[in-house]
Order: sequence, then structure tokens, then C-alpha cells
Amino acid sequence: MLFNKLVSLALLAATVSAQVPKGAAFDHIFIVFLENTDYDLANSDPTLRSLFSSGVALNNYHGVTHPSQPNYFAAIAGDYFGYKDDSAHNMGSSYKTVVDLLEAKGLTWKSYQENMPSVCYTGTSSKSLYYRKHNPFISFDNISKNTTRCKNVVPSTQLQTDLQAGSLPNYSFYTPNIKNDGHDTTVAYASKWFSGFLAPLLANPTFNNNTLVVLTFDEADDYTDKTNHVLGLLLGSAVNSIKNTVDSTFYTQYSLISTVTANWGLGNLGRNDINKPLSNVFSFVASLTGYQNVVVTNPPSLN
Repeated sequence: MLFNKLVSLALLAATVSAQVPKGAAFDHIFIVFLENTDYDLANSDPTLRSLFSSGVALNNYHGVTHPSQPNYFAAIAGDYFGYKDDSAHNMGSSYKTVVDLLEAKGLTWKSYQENMPSVCYTGTSSKSLYYRKHNPFISFDNISKNTTRCKNVVPSTQLQTDLQAGSLPNYSFYTPNIKNDGHDTTVAYASKWFSGFLAPLLANPTFNNNTLVVLTFDEADDYTDKTNHVLGLLLGSAVNSIKNTVDSTFYTQYSLISTVTANWGLGNLGRNDINKPLSNVFSFVASLTGYQNVVVTNPPSLN
């Protein structure tokens, strides 16, 4: 009897595993946003530049508006829905995000938030350096009001627990606290934090197993820069074969969704995640999936 149960469980696990699509270019994506830094300043930061040889520098990446929060919305929902502020918003259950696309294909996800007081915390801020405006998942009712889903919006300390358990999600969105992301400090402070944070992760085979790490900034600090130009950087074992290169393709925050959906064949949200050229897919993924990017000579106004 026990043997039969074990066989049944093994078959079930195999079935579930078989249903999860294999990524064309990566099996895990780990996204980190830093804050409010113009491209030239980030590109000249010595700590960030020291990482270029280990990855792919994106020198034509752009935020989509100002201030911070709507760029986070754009990165997971393909739109910022006209919001141009950092106030708390609760978008109804009909507003789908990348979470819906991931779960429909059996892929796992988590939002890791530094200094978040508790799992599924819906407050706007805390004395411990956490700010809701940098946690887009909590603003969508079909996540925050869904008990199962909201268990995936967690304090960042959960990351080490997950790695020890060998359960790194397919999709991770990691938000540093208000100091580590450079918002209340400087790009030099943020880059040193990121470099120190990243090194042990890349050395961990549980984490760095066909993993794409995406580092970028939510928005440019200079609002007179109509193109909202920021630095992007691709790291991790998924780009080992093309490291120490520069990708000059035009990208925006919407490219984060289109790259994820192209990699796993997830479909789309029907918003700016399919609005070319705003939705250009990272070139190394596009080349493996047949996605046709659009060449942009003059970036549009994204302010």
C-alpha cells in the first residue's frame, strides 16, 4: 500500500515537472531595481563598470515615466495605467500581471522585499526602510487579496531559506531597501551593496543554474531627459557565452515582461508588453525564440 502511494506521488511529480516549460534562454530570472539614476552617472560608476566584463551591458535601456512607482507597475503589468505618483493604489482583480502568465504555465515566482515587516504586508512604509511604492505586486488585488498568491510576496530573508531548500523560483523580483537601492543614498552606495549582494549568489550553484540576473534602474533622475535613459546589466550563468559584451538594442521596462514571455512561451497581457518597439526582447533571448525586435534610431519621449 505504501509502495503504491509512493509510486503515485512520483508519477504526479513527474507529470507536474513535465508540464513546466523549459526556458529557451534561461530557467530562472532574478530582477533587481536600483533607483533614480541617470545613465551617464551609472555607466561611469567604477563598481558597476567592474561587473561589465561578467555580463552584458544594456546601453539603450529606458524607464517609461516618472516617478518611481509607475515604472514598477510597468515592469510587471505592461502598463502604469495613467498613475504618475507614488501613492498607494489598489487595482481591481481584473488587472492581470506577469504572475497570471507564469502561473498559467506552472512556473513559480516570488517578490523578495528588503525590510518588509511580514509576508503580504500591505502598509505603505515602515521604520525599517521598506516602501510599498517599490513593491508593485502588493498593488494588484488579484495578488494582495489572494491568500495563496500573496504568500509569495515576502521579506527578503526568505531568499536564503529558499536557496537552502533548493527552491529558487523561476521568476524573482528583488527590491532592495530605500538605502541599498540608492534612493536615499548614492549610486556608489547602491552599486557597492549590489556587488556584495550578488557575488555569493553567483557562486551558489542552486542560485546560478541557467539564471539570468537583470539589474536596472526604475527611472532617470533628470526629468529633463525626455528619453528616461538608464543603465541595464545582464548577469548570471545564462549569459556566460556572451559576457563582456554591449547590447545597444532599444529596451524599456516593458521589455522585462516581453523577455519573460518569449523565453517561456507564455503569451502576453495585451498591453505595452506587445507594443513594439517598447517591448523589444533582450537580444540573446530574441535570437533563440525568433522574436523580431524593432530598430530604434531616435528613442521616443518617455517622460
